[in-house]
Amino acid sequence: MRILKKIITIVYFTLLAYGGFNAYFVTSFKDNVLRDGLGRELYEAPAILKFLWIESHWPGFNWWLFDMVYFWGGISFIVFVLWRGEFEK
Repeated sequence: MRILKKIITIVYFTLLAYGGFNAYFVTSFKDNVLRDGLGRELYEAPAILKFLWIESHWPGFNWWLFDMVYFWGGISFIVFVLWRGEFEK
């Protein structure tokens, strides 16, 4: 069971690193449309995000919310569900 937990953890963090890198560091401009590395269309970020996040473009609130749930939800699942009890021994 411990090896399965390690495999799930490695796969999740590999996908997280790949998706995070493509979403935030890769952009392309084709047919007058700015896209991130995941193919999502990017729009000009609201002023508050420019001030707080220092990002000039973003994929929109729904994609941003999905990114946050995927990131924090996945880490919470790995730490609190999958590896729960492993460090209490």
